[in-house]
Amino acid sequence: MTIPRLALAALAATMLVAPPAAQAAPKAQLIARWQQSGTGLAVDYAGWGAFLDRYGSRLAGGRTVLAYGRVSAADKAALSATVSHLAAIDVDRLTRVQQHAYWINLYNALTIQVVLGAYPVSSILNIKDGLFPTGPWDRKVVTVKGMTLSLNDIEHGILRPIFRDPRTHFAINCASVGCPNLALTPYEASRLDAQLDAAARGYVNDPRGFRLKGTRLIASQIFDWYGVDFGGPKGVLGFARRFADAGTARMLGNRATIDGYDYDWSLNEAR
Repeated sequence: MTIPRLALAALAATMLVAPPAAQAAPKAQLIARWQQSGTGLAVDYAGWGAFLDRYGSRLAGGRTVLAYGRVSAADKAALSATVSHLAAIDVDRLTRVQQHAYWINLYNALTIQVVLGAYPVSSILNIKDGLFPTGPWDRKVVTVKGMTLSLNDIEHGILRPIFRDPRTHFAINCASVGCPNLALTPYEASRLDAQLDAAARGYVNDPRGFRLKGTRLIASQIFDWYGVDFGGPKGVLGFARRFADAGTARMLGNRATIDGYDYDWSLNEAR
């Protein structure tokens, strides 16, 4: 989950800000090396699941948070070992659906690892690479099969162009309040479709996804940044109606447009 660089100064000043619609997020640009898939391997996510179980929690309203400030030195080391374990998996031998789950889990684990490395921070935007705070998305953070990858590489070079599933946007987490929930259990190939449905449903029916401000329909900036993945504005509303509960469906009504967008970049931290 990255943002246009021209919007960063404003975002650093206030977290509940949406970049101008004209400033699009990075395009999906396939890293061709990752197109290969295989017949499948057993993938062990026990370490990742244990970390989530220990430090993740769900608030009364349904939003998930992580206790960054309570992560022990031993568990930081354990998370690093988990990332190394995942990075060592022979991804080319995984089935396509296993790969989809794999890259989501790796992205989320890396995001938390990066935040922990900079903690305490009030927002992932405050993690500094270069002269200005720009967030960590272009930083090379892992090596898989000899290729060093950034979070942007995983999101825009692998997940978006290979799997072409807009539900993925609600599975990857950018450590922010406005993000879709950090899943509290690992994504697994055997139940991935149901997990992606649940992630999309949870976000669409949360005020972070859609809400009314007076009579204006306000949506998450995700639907603006990545509108192309949903088929444009009409596609966004069609997608939302697919996952809407009764209350959200009434809110969306027969609207053909979204009136505005916003996003909260405050850290998704357990207080």
